[in-house]
Amino acid sequence: MKPNLFNILMYPTVDLREKMILDHLLRTFECKEHFIPTIWGNSETTRAIYNRDEIIQKATCDMPQIAEVHLRRDKMTKYSGYFDLHANLRSFLNFSFDKSMNRKYWGDFFELADQIAEIVKPRYGVTHISWKAVTPWQTEKERIHKWMNLSSYPVPVKFFPNGPLGLGMRTYLSGDILEMFGKNVIINTPAYIKELSWGGIKIDLVDDPWESDLEHLLERWVEVMEYLNKAEVIAVPNFEDNMGVTFNPNSKWKEYLRK
Repeated sequence: MKPNLFNILMYPTVDLREKMILDHLLRTFECKEHFIPTIWGNSETTRAIYNRDEIIQKATCDMPQIAEVHLRRDKMTKYSGYFDLHANLRSFLNFSFDKSMNRKYWGDFFELADQIAEIVKPRYGVTHISWKAVTPWQTEKERIHKWMNLSSYPVPVKFFPNGPLGLGMRTYLSGDILEMFGKNVIINTPAYIKELSWGGIKIDLVDDPWESDLEHLLERWVEVMEYLNKAEVIAVPNFEDNMGVTFNPNSKWKEYLRK
């Protein structure tokens, strides 16, 4: 079975309008030829030939300043995505890579995610490879697969009211969300844990996650989720007619929303 989507989603904690930080982030996409953007814009509908200096000019100097940066690559290793330039708790970064990405670049995809995380220092972030789930599901394995896919795509409309939906193949935690779980809890998670230089923690479900198959990934996901659910931070799933999954906030996220 081949993957159908590659995603990097993060909630940055730094000001991406700061010139040096923005320049560093854009250069990260340029580090490998197969990830260099070809198109950019300040919305999904505006498109211009990618030019790092132009983006920095419009984000930091021109008035009015643009609010977000959209990047696309329409050559081999296609992707599209964007990041907000303002710095607050609602800042978001999201990049989706096409299923046609050559397997020899999967490791580079995770390396790119690490480089982005080092710059934007996400309070929460997920890097994940998704395989198409069976709908409606007929078995417990198919149900968990659907749940994992949806948990690993924490877009703002689901994240803000419900908190972290679950883990991806690679998950980043820092700041207030790391404190909700408790650092000791995270450090002792039955997974591959790494404390990062910028203060965050990286959780890999498996070693070298880009090499994992779906069967092994699902087993590890269940084990790690069962452990972390005891912290009462991860959103509570609701399974609907063997078709979909919705979420509700867990007790610690409810406390956070009341503040």
